[in-house]
Amino acid sequence: MGAAPPSGVMLMPELASAAMLRPNEKAVQVWRAGLEQDHYDPEEGEHGTFNLNGVLIATDQRLIFVQEKGLFGKSYRALESIEYREIANWKLGQTIRVRSLRVDVAQGRDRHKVFNNILEADPMTLNTLAPWTLDQVKQLLGRLKSAAP
Repeated sequence: MGAAPPSGVMLMPELASAAMLRPNEKAVQVWRAGLEQDHYDPEEGEHGTFNLNGVLIATDQRLIFVQEKGLFGKSYRALESIEYREIANWKLGQTIRVRSLRVDVAQGRDRHKVFNNILEADPMTLNTLAPWTLDQVKQLLGRLKSAAP
């Protein structure tokens, strides 16, 4: 079927700067999301997870997670960059209205990434938008992965 990848969107300048897009790399979709992180408290001997709040950007080449900090003076810092060609598998899930994306990378130390509470966001304001259907998101990610270099 070979559908062309979707056209690019303009990111707000602070987000674009933090994402460090490559020459000719285009942002295609933006989601507000949480990146699940493991937590271990040696004093209590407890394991658990917590979420880092941020923005998940799908470009025509990779997925980029940018952490968002601050209530009024926002700051952005790229924490993850996953090339589509490195993705061995992914699973998009939804419980009631809460969506998550698990990405399994083919090699490396941290092979599983989980992005929680995925909500479509306006790329210039980061305000949440009307949610896409699960099928729309799956189709977009599938097209991006198959079209990536």
